[in-house]
Amino acid sequence: MAAVELLGECGVSGVTMDAVAARARTRKPVLYRRWKDRGALLRDTLVPLAMHAIPHGDTGSHRDDMIATLNDWAAFLTIPQGAIGPAIVGAMPHDPELADAFRGGVIGWRKQEMSAVIDRGIARGGGARGRTRRHLREVGQAILWHRFLITGDPITPELIEHVVDHLVIP
Repeated sequence: MAAVELLGECGVSGVTMDAVAARARTRKPVLYRRWKDRGALLRDTLVPLAMHAIPHGDTGSHRDDMIATLNDWAAFLTIPQGAIGPAIVGAMPHDPELADAFRGGVIGWRKQEMSAVIDRGIARGGGARGRTRRHLREVGQAILWHRFLITGDPITPELIEHVVDHLVIP
């Protein structure tokens, strides 16, 4: 899709209706028939990328579900499309449309999917003892985001197992 290519090449600011139309070799009115504005276009572009970063399967084990989820998210952060993360986070304070699309679409979808993983774990007798679902849902992702956006430290399978075994489901 033209918008994904532009995100990878130019960052968030490069995804304009004009640029997408030019890349797709069409005209802006064609885009506006499908998307009411840039925010809707960004949402429809970003959400599918995020959806592929979380497995939909059920491994049968809460621990394995959490490890699979975080490993898939880490894998997403290392592919070319994952490189848009810092650009999106950096642009959000200056672009309310993008912030709404990212928070409402990508983050909203991830919260929903992580909650499902946690709910399955709780149903199996694991998980939440004394902690809220929100904290369980956020802790692993927060560490991955911190390493990806701030420190640049590696995100390894060993790190993910440590986070799951010692922070998420001890």
